[in-house]
Amino acid sequence: MNSKLYKVLAVVGVLLVTACDRKLDISPTQELENEFFVDQQRMQAGVTAVYAKITDLYGYNANNPRHKIWLLPGDDLRANNPRPMDTFKGLTGADSDVNFVWSRLYQLVSRANTMLQKIEENPQVYTEEATKKYNTGEMLFLRSWAFFKLWSWWGKAPVITDRIVGLENVYKGPSEGMEMLNQAIADLEKAASLLPESWPAPQAGRVTRNAANGMLVKCYVTRANFSGNNTDDHKKAIAAFEKISSATQLVDHFGKNFDYRFENNQESLFEFQASLKTAENPWLDNDFTDAVGTMGAYYKHFLDDFTNQGTLVAPTQKLVEAFDPADPRVAETFEKTGAAAWTFNGGYKMLKYVKDERNKFAGIANINSINNTRILRYADVKLLAAEAYLQTGQLAQALKQVNDIRQRARSSTSDGTRAAQPADLAAVSMQDIMNERFRELAGEEGHRWNDLRRWHKAGFIDLASWEKTKFGFPNNYSGDLFGFNAATNMLMPIPTSELDNNPEMLKSGQNPGY
Repeated sequence: MNSKLYKVLAVVGVLLVTACDRKLDISPTQELENEFFVDQQRMQAGVTAVYAKITDLYGYNANNPRHKIWLLPGDDLRANNPRPMDTFKGLTGADSDVNFVWSRLYQLVSRANTMLQKIEENPQVYTEEATKKYNTGEMLFLRSWAFFKLWSWWGKAPVITDRIVGLENVYKGPSEGMEMLNQAIADLEKAASLLPESWPAPQAGRVTRNAANGMLVKCYVTRANFSGNNTDDHKKAIAAFEKISSATQLVDHFGKNFDYRFENNQESLFEFQASLKTAENPWLDNDFTDAVGTMGAYYKHFLDDFTNQGTLVAPTQKLVEAFDPADPRVAETFEKTGAAAWTFNGGYKMLKYVKDERNKFAGIANINSINNTRILRYADVKLLAAEAYLQTGQLAQALKQVNDIRQRARSSTSDGTRAAQPADLAAVSMQDIMNERFRELAGEEGHRWNDLRRWHKAGFIDLASWEKTKFGFPNNYSGDLFGFNAATNMLMPIPTSELDNNPEMLKSGQNPGY
C-alpha cells in the first residue's frame, strides 16, 4: 500500500561486504528509504505525498471517475440510467467503485502511518520543532478523515494505526461497533492540539486546528446519533465548535464556495487542492511522476460530456421542490435547461462547480478542473452544531446557526441586492435543520447519505419506510429498477478484493444482506 516514494529498493545478489570485484559495487538507481528522510524539506515531501493520495478520489482516475459512491446514494441527486449506487439494485462487493475507494483510502492511511513513523524516528532532522508538531497533526487528521469515511460507508474495517512492514502482521481483522469512529475522534483530538490555526499564504490548503475541530463536530454528532443521541457527545461537539476561531466565517456569497477564484477562503476548512500539470494525462493512473496522472478535479458527471461514460448526474425533483423559488441559492445550485440530455430529469442540471466561469477545464482534452472540491466547510459545521445545541436544549444558539445560513443565502444574489427568501425562522426544530442541510449542502461531497443514515439511526427519520419517490425518483420510475432495503443498504458491501486477500476479514463475513 505504500507509495513509490517509500518503497525500498532491494539490491539482490550484491553482497558488498564480501565482494572482491569493485565492479559489483553498483549504487542503487533510486534513493533508499533510509537515505531519503534526512532533512526537514524531505519530510515535507513525504507529508505532501499523503495529501496527494486524495487526488485518486476526486480526479479522473484513468478514465474511471469514482464520485458515484458518494454522489448518488440519497435523495438529492440521481443518474440518467440505473446505477447500483443510485438505485441500490444489484449492488455487490464486486462493484469497482466500492473496491477502488476502499483500497485508496487504505493507501492514504498507509502513507500517513509511514510518515508518523518517520517523524517519530527522525526528530533530529527538523530545524523547527513547530513544524514537526504540525506534520504530526496533519498526518493524524488525514488518517482520521480516511477512518471516518471507511466507517461511514462500511461499518467494519481494519483499524490500522501502525506502519505494516512485514508479512507477519499484514492481515488485520475488522473493527467492531464504533471502534473505527472512536479512533478517528482520538486522532482528531490529538491533531487539534498540534495543528496551527493557519498556514502562511504559500501553504494555504494544509489542514489547520480549525479543520480538526470542524471534523470533530461532525464525528461527535455522528457518534451521538449512533449511540442513542447521548448528551455527552453533543456537548463535546459544541465544545469543539466553540474552539473554531473567529477567523473562520461564512463567505459573503454562497457561490464563492464552489469557485476556483475564491478557494481556501475563510469558510473552507478542508479542500482537495486541485491543480494541473503541464504533462498531465488523465487517462493514466495517478502517482508521483510527471509522466502520468493528474492533480485536477473531475466534475463532468454534471455536464453532457464524453468523459462521463454516459452517466449524467442531476438534481432530483425532490431537491428542486425543496427550495423557495426566490432563494438565491437556486441559481447557484441548479438550472433548468432545454438540452435533450437532461429531459430525464425535467430539464434540470447541477451547477455548483460548473456554473459560468467555474466551468473551466484544462489539460489534455479539457477533462479536469482546477476548482478545488470543498470537503468540509463552515456552513456544514454550523448546521451540525445547530443539531447539538438543539439536542442539549440550547434553542437560541441552534436557531442562530440556522438563521446565519439563511441570512447568507439572502445576500447571495447576482446583483448584490438582498432577497426576501429564505426568511429568518422564529423557532427551530430538528426538521428545520434537516431541511436546511438538504438545501445548503445539496450535491456536495456525500453529506446527504451520511445525514440520512445517522438521522435514521437517531430515530429522526425512518428509512425503512422510504420507497423510490422518497429517494427523489418520479412515480413513473420502474419499481423493478429500485432495490433499497434499509436492513442491507445502510452500509456498502465489503469489497470482494478485501475478502479475497484478507483472511481475517473473510472470517467476519460480508456485510448483512449482500
